[in-house]
Amino acid sequence: MPRSVRALLLVVIAAGAAVVVACALALAGEPIADRWLLAVLAAGILIAELKPVRLPGGAEEMSFSTSFSFALLVTHGTSVTVLVTVACMVAADAIRRPALVKVVYNAAQYAVSWALAGAVYRAFAGSPAPLSDVGLAEFAALVPAGLAYGLVNSALAQLPPALLRGAPVLAEMRRELGFVLGTTILLLALAPIVVVVGARDPWLVPLLGVLLIGIQLGSRAALLNEAHARVDPLTGAYSRQELERILARRLAGPGDAAVVVVDLAGFADVNDALGHHAGDSVLRAVAQRLVKAAGHGELVARTGGDAFAIVCDAGRAEAVVGGLEAALEPPIAVGGLEIDVRAVAGIACAPAESAGALLREADVALRAAKARRVRWVRFDPAMSVDAADRLALAPELRRAIGADELVLHYQPKLDLRTGRLAGVEALVRWDRPGHGLMPPDAFIGLAEHTGLIRPLTSWVLQAAAAEQARWARDGLLVTVAVNLSARALHMGVVEEVAGLLARGADLELEVTESAAMHDPEDSLAVLERLAALGVRLSVDDFGTGHSSLAYVARLPVVELKIDRTFVVAGLDGETANRSIVATTIELGRRLGLRVVAEGVEDDATLASLRALGCDHAQGYGIARPMPAAAVPGWVAALGQSAGTISRSSTSKNSA
Repeated sequence: MPRSVRALLLVVIAAGAAVVVACALALAGEPIADRWLLAVLAAGILIAELKPVRLPGGAEEMSFSTSFSFALLVTHGTSVTVLVTVACMVAADAIRRPALVKVVYNAAQYAVSWALAGAVYRAFAGSPAPLSDVGLAEFAALVPAGLAYGLVNSALAQLPPALLRGAPVLAEMRRELGFVLGTTILLLALAPIVVVVGARDPWLVPLLGVLLIGIQLGSRAALLNEAHARVDPLTGAYSRQELERILARRLAGPGDAAVVVVDLAGFADVNDALGHHAGDSVLRAVAQRLVKAAGHGELVARTGGDAFAIVCDAGRAEAVVGGLEAALEPPIAVGGLEIDVRAVAGIACAPAESAGALLREADVALRAAKARRVRWVRFDPAMSVDAADRLALAPELRRAIGADELVLHYQPKLDLRTGRLAGVEALVRWDRPGHGLMPPDAFIGLAEHTGLIRPLTSWVLQAAAAEQARWARDGLLVTVAVNLSARALHMGVVEEVAGLLARGADLELEVTESAAMHDPEDSLAVLERLAALGVRLSVDDFGTGHSSLAYVARLPVVELKIDRTFVVAGLDGETANRSIVATTIELGRRLGLRVVAEGVEDDATLASLRALGCDHAQGYGIARPMPAAAVPGWVAALGQSAGTISRSSTSKNSA
């Protein structure tokens, strides 16, 4: 336990003990008036303390014991109120059986809070009046006394957990202030009724139980409605409405706020394969892990479906992403299965026009991360292309496909055993007038969402085959790999590829793991037709999707390409990335598949891959994507003679 928390506990417990002793000494030898009323109010305090109104998604609760305690303060004074409320709280805790230190601290907290409330009450009400003379002045004095009690009791309740989490205490108290004031006013309003009924006849007080039960049920419904607006009922994380409210407050205050939006990759597969009940279990587990991983003052909210958001300081945004990735690393057990969950994140930092604008920017960054197939992306104003701009860009892209504005660049793949060229990957660029070369991330997503991906894929296949034929006429035989997106996996592409093969093309087709899982049965049928034509198939970005090994084993592929995120950070030492790469290489060997590592940027990584037994590699450390005219020169520089590059084997067991 931190020293600050230990010191707080000792101070409050000592103060509470002193208050209890002082109250006991003050009552020593003094007659207790209206004992039946005292007994009835004490019973009301104990029963109400055992049946508080608790809110979901948090530790907040409201107990009608406070109404009886305020009534006791009016009828019997501070000392009796302190001793009775402390005794009832200890009795209730004895039934609930919390930790001993919590029982002692709660007792001290009650003693200090009610002692202060009593002092404030007497300061406004003056000398104690007989029960028959209690009137408006005494009831009015309950208002400042109630506020004093609510603020002190809330502060003492919030201090230990805030110090344990390292959270700013004042911020925590401000967050609870509205709830404290609202419930205190409600409970104060009931106290005069209890006093008046008790003055009439103590035995009429139990009849108030019917009224209080009705009020409790109505209050619970109202509080639950408010809580559901603040808290997501499925996961217990904050709701999007509460997220926007708190984010707006953060943006208006000092410091630079940031929001990290998170999407769970492949979550739809969990729902489809195991049902929504299993999906709900995964979401609850994810929310619990994110809340646990969040730092002090960082809010976790569920914004819909499998999407979450974390509000944090701008300087901690990337650390938050790293923390949530670590939190989601262990599999989640659901229905006897272990589900791997991975997240893709978008980051947006203040300034922004509003909380909604900042969330939209984070969503744009999230879409960019998905398009680039990376773990996270920080929002840049250049990404802010609105729907109207995208709509205007679509006809430009349609025209570009037929106007020779698209070009292919080629990135070589190196055979790590021989040091020779193993093939090249065709990567499309858009030479957009006035904008220069645009990378595929800038328009592939647009093509997929506007139906242009099919003519775009057709153009790439035709252009790659034509360039390959030109190289072959010059004596350079090299396999060309072309990427297929999920929306390009249709039977029409089978017919087009068959025509190219009939004209002598030597093609490989790369399909991302997520694309293969987009529509598993239809994708498998298309891939099997392509394999039957003699096309070599590769699973691109392996390790970033959520396909099962059983499904991968069914695919008619000859190659696995390890995603660059596992390679680009380097493979020195016994790191998690090195273990993943080594395991994937061993998996490929056991399945009879060739393994290619992407993202190789230095000689040390290349040497590590060679030592691990990886077959092929590509990356900026080997060669950047280059125009078609530069490929023969690069091959010559590699030390190979034109015309001697051997074709890759078509066997699934080839290396």
